[in-house]
Amino acid sequence: MAVIEIVGGVILLVVSVVIFALTLMQHTHGQGLAGVINGSAYGANNARLTPADQMLAKVTRVAGIIFFVVAILACVFASRLA
Repeated sequence: MAVIEIVGGVILLVVSVVIFALTLMQHTHGQGLAGVINGSAYGANNARLTPADQMLAKVTRVAGIIFFVVAILACVFASRLA
């Protein structure tokens, strides 16, 4: 294994644990998944969220973007090293 594969794997693992923890820390307002599927008005309403919930949502979104970028880079580097 190359060093870059190990570093990429560690970054993916850390970011996935961060996403998991951030998702568990968020509060649910409304009906949850059932409200999103049924088209509830509370599904996309951020006005009811507290500033802490809004910050958690933003940080989770950024962590998700980092996860996908690192995963794509890991695939590219793995294909070039093989």
